[in-house]
Amino acid sequence: MLAGVRFGAVAGVIAFASTLAANLAILVLRPADLCRVGPLSIILLNLGAAFIFLLLAGAAGFAAGRADGTVPSAALAGVVVGAISGCAVVALIPFGPAMMHRLVELTTLCPDGGSFGDGGSFGFGSGASPPPGFLTPPPGALAPPPGALTPPSGPAGLVFQTIGILFGVGFGTALATGVSALAGLIGVATRSRSSP
Repeated sequence: MLAGVRFGAVAGVIAFASTLAANLAILVLRPADLCRVGPLSIILLNLGAAFIFLLLAGAAGFAAGRADGTVPSAALAGVVVGAISGCAVVALIPFGPAMMHRLVELTTLCPDGGSFGDGGSFGFGSGASPPPGFLTPPPGALAPPPGALTPPSGPAGLVFQTIGILFGVGFGTALATGVSALAGLIGVATRSRSSP
């Protein structure tokens, strides 16, 4: 079981760093650079962090299963990876307002094209005009009323944010545990074949 904690801790710290780096990249890069490459870069960074997280969980489970010869040790490695890398979500809380401000700033600074709002190219719209004769809704017709998408504030906002964080960390830990257990099965199987 000690091998599961050891391999899980090493993989968890690396997953923590990659998750933190991928989410804080929007604050580190200059707005002009982000406008040039578009929103796809932020999505790819987050997908890359998720891939690294799963890869590290699997590697920790495989190594723990091979070292101890038990699947529960591999599953424990997954729990440790998920718990440590989940701390990155908690570490991102103070940066939430700055990241939202940067997204709003990018939506207004980046020139023409499809967007979340009326202008700016830092969005997920197509940016292409419809074919002739195609009826389009007037600008702002599909937009929610002002203040409709603002999160609740005060104690209710804190409770909803805490529930969301706990759900996210719990889901990530469960996913890491499953991946580690599956990889641990492979590690135990390769150990059995290599043992005399």
